[in-house]
Amino acid sequence: MGAAQPMTDIPFPEPGITEETRQMYPDTYSDKLGKVFGEMIDDIVRPNHVARPERPDQTILLDELTMMYDAHMTIGGEQNRFNASVIKAAINVIRAL
Repeated sequence: MGAAQPMTDIPFPEPGITEETRQMYPDTYSDKLGKVFGEMIDDIVRPNHVARPERPDQTILLDELTMMYDAHMTIGGEQNRFNASVIKAAINVIRAL
């Protein structure tokens, strides 16, 4: 066996593009590479900031449900009170959205 070479004597290849590639694309290769890489990062890493449509206004629905709730509470009776509690739960869910 021969003598071992020290680690500093072993050539380490340059990172990045080769000289042959640089000659094929002399001025624009690095610009194209940067643009493609930037677009890839935008597509994969960064969230899309798409404008969400405006949320629908639910005031008319809430007004109607409130009128139904009031009607069921004033009529009386066990079934009407149960209906009123279900309507009140629906109103609370819609407001929470």
